[in-house]
Amino acid sequence: MKEAEENRQLGEKTLLFIDEIHRFNKAQQDAFLPYVEKGSIILIGATTENPSFEVNSALLSRSKVFVLHQLSSEDIVELLKKAIMDPKGYGEQKIGFEEGVLSAIAEYSNGDARVALNTLEMAVLNGEKQGEYIEISKEGLLQIIHRKSLLYDKDGEEHYNIISALHKSMRNSDVNASVYWLSRMLESGEDLELE
Repeated sequence: MKEAEENRQLGEKTLLFIDEIHRFNKAQQDAFLPYVEKGSIILIGATTENPSFEVNSALLSRSKVFVLHQLSSEDIVELLKKAIMDPKGYGEQKIGFEEGVLSAIAEYSNGDARVALNTLEMAVLNGEKQGEYIEISKEGLLQIIHRKSLLYDKDGEEHYNIISALHKSMRNSDVNASVYWLSRMLESGEDLELE
């Protein structure tokens, strides 16, 4: 912060990026406040939690909140195509895909680029080698993908969203929806004893 203050006095700004800012306690978050107010730092905080609950109100009131949504299946397919073509990815290798494989990876990843790229890597490593080519079939992909990656966090916002969906389904006597939400919770490792 000392360096940021010196930069401010020279007319320069310091950009401070904090990943998982929700892990900082209130006192730690409060420590940034005077520097944000004076303009010594431009604070960018990233969190997977709801900032209204996890970032202290004084800091939040001096911030602009941007909500990032999960990627669509089309976005994931485009990302996978780039990874396949890019020389820093698989561009140097000759890889063939059975029709629908990239879409299947995109659906499996549930909007998570990291899951999609890791699945692509596993598919390439386990693909059928045919001379210089590596062929990825749907059947081969299914051997890698055992079940869909579900977005779920045991203590975070998605946890409460899914509990809420289960409660609403039960209140509305929607048996199918109730079974779906309960199954999703159990598949994600939820403890049956909710607090």
